[in-house]
Amino acid sequence: MHAIVLAGQMNQGPLKEVSPSIYEAEISVAGRPMVDYVVDAVKGLNGIEKIVLVGPEPIQREGTILAPVGEDLISNLLSGIRTLNASNAPVLVVTADIPLITTSVLEEFLAQAPQNVDVVYPIIEKELTQSAYPTTKRTYVRLRDGSFTGGNIFLINPSKLLEIQDQVKVLLGHRKSPVRLARDIGIRTLVRFALGLLTIRDAEQRVAKLLNVTGRALVFAHPEVGVDVDKPQDLVLVEQLLQT
Repeated sequence: MHAIVLAGQMNQGPLKEVSPSIYEAEISVAGRPMVDYVVDAVKGLNGIEKIVLVGPEPIQREGTILAPVGEDLISNLLSGIRTLNASNAPVLVVTADIPLITTSVLEEFLAQAPQNVDVVYPIIEKELTQSAYPTTKRTYVRLRDGSFTGGNIFLINPSKLLEIQDQVKVLLGHRKSPVRLARDIGIRTLVRFALGLLTIRDAEQRVAKLLNVTGRALVFAHPEVGVDVDKPQDLVLVEQLLQT
């Protein structure tokens, strides 16, 4: 298995107020660049052959292969995949902004991830996240199964992503246009979602149909995968936790 760490996000949002770093991955957290926590967690995994770090040259770390930064998330992911030159072997993808992640959490995710699907994505229950980290502010999706937030790690079949990259780019391009997005997803699905009637399985099936992929949303018991640092209050939280 290979791994990709996405560290190409420019520091242009709210974190710019508290850090002069050009890239978010370089922001200091408890005295260390945020990316170091993530790279160390990935390095601790058994069976990882290559680790590709998608980011600027100063972010490269020992034991990683540097991949050029793209203009957005999907471009960075594709850059990492092409640098790996991997086939159908699953690739673990982790963003560089979750410094609370640990090797043991990643191990548990890989152990629980279903086999023989194109993508596995962890989702965490609202109550669990708020209980573990009551001051963190996350975005939650209300489904019939409960309210969930998404994690910042996933397991992918790299060749499948290369195959459907054009469809993914189109969907991402429509995310700020409700009319186009409704046309993509379907009015019936959107209405059921708005009413909280959509199930996890419904969502999986709709994505599978849209993109011709097999995927699973894994209800995961470790909120650390979803506690990303994208606001100053997030930085304060993770620093307090990592300094204890």
